[in-house]
Amino acid sequence: MSPLLEKVLRIGAIVGFSWVLAYVSRFVFRQLFLRRLKTPEKRADLSRKLNTFLPLLQNVVTYLVAFFALVLILREVGVDATAILAGAGVVGIAVGFGAQTLIRDILTGLFLVFEDSLSVGDTVQIGDTTGTVEEIGLRVTRIRTLSGALVTIPNGEISRIVNYNRGFSRAVVEVSVAYEADIDRASEVLQKVVAAYRESRPELFLGDPLVQRIVRLESSGVVLRVVVQVLPQKHWEVERDLLYHIKKAFDAERIEIPYPKYVVFLDTPGKT
Repeated sequence: MSPLLEKVLRIGAIVGFSWVLAYVSRFVFRQLFLRRLKTPEKRADLSRKLNTFLPLLQNVVTYLVAFFALVLILREVGVDATAILAGAGVVGIAVGFGAQTLIRDILTGLFLVFEDSLSVGDTVQIGDTTGTVEEIGLRVTRIRTLSGALVTIPNGEISRIVNYNRGFSRAVVEVSVAYEADIDRASEVLQKVVAAYRESRPELFLGDPLVQRIVRLESSGVVLRVVVQVLPQKHWEVERDLLYHIKKAFDAERIEIPYPKYVVFLDTPGKT
């Protein structure tokens, strides 16, 4: 066998082995997650964690495998890999000074994933952007907003995260009634509405609802509040449903929801 053919075969073997290694790594990582997530509670988060960690780990492994495969291929064709690695170190130091923002984005992305601050599929608020996390990369995080827009945020700019998928949510509904209305009667109606809704949708509730009679006095009415602890991301649905049922119940009981009123005094000259 000629030396040229031997080199071609060795290069082919390197490329094939690298491809298999990168392909198999996803299966290996998945099995590692499956071994750790044995309880039903942990398995409930399996899909979320797999969608978050696997693409990130797969990218890291792919880059490393590709780099070492390139070094081995260069050695096969007679290029000094030691000089390349040394030069890469010098270039890396030079590039590092000019790519501090990129390095910050990558480091922040790693901490976001390994600290489990957010995951793919979570509903979050980052700055003034609220939506569902579609992708967490080494450099950027992509969020799909309610309007359908895809927002790309550099990881280094993420300093504060509001995550609606951790533990539970609270549905908070505030309702105003007129000063002339019977507050005790209005509170009773709220209690009945919340109790009936809980009976119809018990799977949403994680605790006993709380009806607070007076939380604020406003210029045109008295504010009552309902607080309900519900499943993550379900507080918007519960708030909408409760507002609908409360409005219907107040109409049936003739409890007035206030609106701004103006009193005008007319002073006619010559009359007392």
